[in-house]
Amino acid sequence: MEEKKKGNPKITHSFNTHDKGNEFRAQYQIVYQSFKERPKTMLDVSLETGILRANICRYVADMEDKGLIQLLYKMEDEHTKFTAGYYTTDKDLFRKEDSQQLNLWECE
Repeated sequence: MEEKKKGNPKITHSFNTHDKGNEFRAQYQIVYQSFKERPKTMLDVSLETGILRANICRYVADMEDKGLIQLLYKMEDEHTKFTAGYYTTDKDLFRKEDSQQLNLWECE
């Protein structure tokens, strides 16, 4: 049987010298700030910042999970003429959640 050759443990391979983690954190902040200016679509932010829409979509999903962004309304997008969601990170614009559902189950 042949033994598998092991690589030299002293040599470290860096396939990517650019730290993607820092780049994505920077993009995340840029996207957050862009949505804070006014309600926008993901396409608006992509065109404004040059960040790929796929990345923006991922950031928005993460922000939604953390309660940092909210879908305010859906209407025709000025670029595509199709219905799109308009999001904001400005907490002053967030819709107030109806707490009546929670009160339904509370005992008085």
